[in-house]
Amino acid sequence: MKRTPGMILLAVLAGGVFGSVLSYFLKSLFPSGPVRQFFFDHVDFGIPASAIKLGFITLTFGLNFAITSFTVLLIALLVFLVGRL
Repeated sequence: MKRTPGMILLAVLAGGVFGSVLSYFLKSLFPSGPVRQFFFDHVDFGIPASAIKLGFITLTFGLNFAITSFTVLLIALLVFLVGRL
């Protein structure tokens, strides 16, 4: 299978979703400490929400990412595996 932009995007999205879910569940298995903090605590970044009120409708725009190290590792693994298939 050839590595196409669509396959890479799918790998990034799947890695992000599965990495976040696994981070959420695995976080409870690790004791508090630097390892848990490094792999499972998230970093938030993005565009803050802003609203436009037009009387009959309100439009809200914003984008936020919560990234963990575990999520980044899973995304990198899936992108690597897409290229190997």
